[in-house]
Amino acid sequence: MSNFSQTAALLKAVMSSLMSSDNDERTRAEAQLNTEWVATQPQTLLGSLAFLAHRDGEAQARAFAAILLRRIAYQNAAAAENKEDQQTVWSAVPEAVHQAVKAELMGALQDETERGARHKVCDTISEIVSHEGAESWPELLGALYACAQDADAQRRESAYRVFTACPELLESQDAAAISGAFAGAFGDGDAAVRLAALQAAVAFIVNAGDRQRAALAPLVAPMLGVLERQVADGDEAGLLDALLALMDAAGEAPKLFRSVLDALVTFCTGLGKNAALEARTQQAAVELLVTLAEVAPGMCRKNAQFCAQVVPVCLAMMSSVEDDEAWHTSDVLDDSDNDESWVFGEQTMDRLAIALGGKQLLPMAFNMIPQMLASDDWAQRVAGLSAISAIGEGCYRIMRGELGQIVGLVADRFNDPNPRVRYAACNCLGQMSTDFAPAMQEKHAAEVVPRLLAAMGDAHARVQAHAAAAMVNFAEEASKTTMEPYLDALLERLLAMLRSDRRYVQEQAITTIATVAENAQSRFTAYYGAIMPMLLNVLEQVTDAEYRTLRGKAMECATFVALAVGREVFEADSARLVKLLTEAQQTVADADDPQASYLQQAWARLCQLLGRDFEPLLPVVMPPLLTAAAQQPDFAVLAADEDAEAQYAAEDGWEFTQLGGQQVGIRTSALEDKLEAVELLASYADSLRGGFVAYAAQTLEIMVPLFRFYYHEGVRQAAATAVPLVLGALRDSGDAATLRTAWAAVCDKYIAAMDGEDDDAFAAQLFAGFADSVGVAGAACMGEAQLVAFTDACVELMTRYHRRMEERAAARAAQELDEDDEEQLLEDELVEGQAVDEVAKALHAVLRAHGAAYVPVFERMLPLARKYLQQEHDAAARQWAICVFDDLVEFAGPASAPHAGEFLAAVAAALRQTESPDLRQAAAYGVGIMATKGGDAYADFVLSTALPAMLDMLARSDARDAENVFATENIVAALAKLLAALGSRMPGDMHARVLQVWFAALPVSNDEEEVPGVYEYLVHVMNERPEALVGAGAGAAAHLVKVAVEALALCTLPEELKQALVALMQRTMGGLDDAAKRALWDEIPRAQQQALAAKGLI
Repeated sequence: MSNFSQTAALLKAVMSSLMSSDNDERTRAEAQLNTEWVATQPQTLLGSLAFLAHRDGEAQARAFAAILLRRIAYQNAAAAENKEDQQTVWSAVPEAVHQAVKAELMGALQDETERGARHKVCDTISEIVSHEGAESWPELLGALYACAQDADAQRRESAYRVFTACPELLESQDAAAISGAFAGAFGDGDAAVRLAALQAAVAFIVNAGDRQRAALAPLVAPMLGVLERQVADGDEAGLLDALLALMDAAGEAPKLFRSVLDALVTFCTGLGKNAALEARTQQAAVELLVTLAEVAPGMCRKNAQFCAQVVPVCLAMMSSVEDDEAWHTSDVLDDSDNDESWVFGEQTMDRLAIALGGKQLLPMAFNMIPQMLASDDWAQRVAGLSAISAIGEGCYRIMRGELGQIVGLVADRFNDPNPRVRYAACNCLGQMSTDFAPAMQEKHAAEVVPRLLAAMGDAHARVQAHAAAAMVNFAEEASKTTMEPYLDALLERLLAMLRSDRRYVQEQAITTIATVAENAQSRFTAYYGAIMPMLLNVLEQVTDAEYRTLRGKAMECATFVALAVGREVFEADSARLVKLLTEAQQTVADADDPQASYLQQAWARLCQLLGRDFEPLLPVVMPPLLTAAAQQPDFAVLAADEDAEAQYAAEDGWEFTQLGGQQVGIRTSALEDKLEAVELLASYADSLRGGFVAYAAQTLEIMVPLFRFYYHEGVRQAAATAVPLVLGALRDSGDAATLRTAWAAVCDKYIAAMDGEDDDAFAAQLFAGFADSVGVAGAACMGEAQLVAFTDACVELMTRYHRRMEERAAARAAQELDEDDEEQLLEDELVEGQAVDEVAKALHAVLRAHGAAYVPVFERMLPLARKYLQQEHDAAARQWAICVFDDLVEFAGPASAPHAGEFLAAVAAALRQTESPDLRQAAAYGVGIMATKGGDAYADFVLSTALPAMLDMLARSDARDAENVFATENIVAALAKLLAALGSRMPGDMHARVLQVWFAALPVSNDEEEVPGVYEYLVHVMNERPEALVGAGAGAAAHLVKVAVEALALCTLPEELKQALVALMQRTMGGLDDAAKRALWDEIPRAQQQALAAKGLI
């Protein structure tokens, strides 16, 4: 490497300038480095940097050379013509340079004596391994093992530092070698070595598979010993780093901690209570336990001491809140105290309650909360109230039974002498109004609303505002009837708040008025004259920049009020509000102007109100909305040791994560703006339908690529939802050719996105959007290639689910699963089930659109469908296959018969099984379809096999039980179809017997899709052959009347059918004497009589 010694000296001069405090000198040096070194002599540059990193006499220069080597090696070399030919500087230089650089770095690993420079060398070695792979540097692992056993502590630390960054180096090692690599290091005499070994072990755990992780299980106790040693040595910085590392291990491999959980709980709660430690260290200790609770709740529930020790620590943290003069006097509400221990404690209680549930946590919490509420210390009272609000969501099932008592506890604190406590009481009732809706609103309005109203007149402005905010929570979930008695007093309070000298009180009052208006709807008309002029005056007269949020809230409130009272009442102010919003939009220039979001939402509400009359405003509204929807995310990539917060503040919406040895940041606030814009575009398309057509093409150009917008799941979901709505706008415009052209491109993109999508939740959304889009595009909307690609995407997804299904069944059969595993599998099955349902709906839509023409392509689905039919222990899998077959028969008719085969046997078995009503329902629905759509090919199966099975199931004593009612009603519906389509093929006595069984099985009222067909057949029979049903006498006539009444009272029916049933009921009643009529009417449930009266049917 001596051939680089002269160039290294030249390069060092450039490096010196790069480290200069003079900006101009540093800028010139950067230009010189790029033009004279990176661009023209990269191999000399890399070699010289490695030479300096190893051999320079100054530690600072060695460290800086290692940093530059790491950064430059993997930046892009000279631009290539084709993107796929792009090389990094490292890949562009010869292999001989690679070997020379590695040799120098290996030398530096052995020779470096200064800790900081050594760390930089290790980081550079790790960077090369991360990019090139462990196999590219075979001699490195042996060198690291040697360092790990070296007498010099810095060398030992270096080995584990590299293992931390590159755990893949150990992947090929056997369990003994891995254990040997770490066992002694956890007890090393040097604290830095112990910590580095712990971090390396965690990195390996996170990176390894289950079997490799299991090899480290015996080392978990020694890993905890590292933390105990740090406590004993007073090494708090090292302790914090170790706790943060263990969090990663706990999140990825919680079962490794099972054997040490008792000790870990005691140790971490001890740290959490240790007032001598910094708050962030205390919080990290508790966070480790909370992480375990969230990823392994079953394991933590079974530990008797977990809640008993963790909950008191969290409550103690919550009690650490201190009074702050700014809380009382500030005109600006902010969240600057989010890192305080009392905030952390409250968040932790919330997370623990959700993870563990109320059975374990609630008794421990309420063993302390009443004492806290009765304490002389205001901070204890605040903590008690905050605890109630924090645990409500997670402890819902148990707390809802004691809601009255809990509300009473909270209500008592509204008269507390301390405003912080009154504020907490408002917060508590507000949160409970959300967590326990609608029970809170239905049962406890008399306790909640008057206290919030009184607090809205509190002497303290913060309490006033928070009471109004809590009222928002309550009113959002309350019925109009619940809120109506309080409207006068509520509006009086809110108008008084608008006269406050605190801007945040005014802002909250306006927000609450908006919510009250949305709740009251037309009842708000009485207050319109007092509220709307005031809001318009705010928009006209309050123009200073400091009032932008107030103006935004006025826009929000005005449009909510307009929606509530309706167009007729609002008409007089419509033009004025539109003018004010238009002027406001023209003044929004700053990216952080809060008015922008309020404006977009306000325009959307006006569109809902005005309908097609809103179209002239689209040229004003759409440009900024389309710009926001199309904006690309802001990214930043920094070195691991750079200060991200100094350059990209969290308050500006930046979030960073470690990835591949770098910090990768994204501005999430911009993503939320993008999401809002996408959702609003969907709203406009839905509201305006054909009136949106001028913007449909541009909107689709933005939306469809967002199927692969992996930076934000919400944006992907919103785009998939929006596309069918935009296509619907094209359809409603009447331009069929443009719709077909747009759909052809969208269809291909949909299918490409569906193919291989591994996020189950988004896959469900994609298939749902695709089904809706096919429904919009209409008959024969897909070409053969598209049908094949769609079917293959379905097969790929369903094959993946089938594989998972079998893996789960095998794990359960082998009894390999603990409680946490089973909980996770049930969650996975729920999400997968939603995706499976949406695949079935998409197939339904495609079959509806293409009918028998799809059958040849559908054959690609048959092998997979047969696999699903064979899942003996998974009724949902068999149900999916039968549902798909039902659709095939419904839309392909007799052309489906050649593929019936195994499906018919599965349908017959499904009709008689009792473990899954849903499966029986799908089979019964299919029988009805076969009878009406299948033709002669299915008639024999329907009459000789399916009919006896359905009659047997109807005769069961539990046929009308809640879990069976939908299956039973589908059988009744199938019998109606069967009788109508195939009745003529039955012998006379069989037809009469089946008809009577069917009639006796009425009424049906639960399955809205099947109900109309059943009653249409009833009307048909009564018009054509009434004696077949009611010829048996008064009992049959009474049954008919009861059936008709229930149908009319409970079901949503087409008007013609409704009138036919009314006529049928009246005609039948007319045949009875007065006494029989009265007796029969007395047997009709009171609620059904009232429903008929309310509908004007009697």
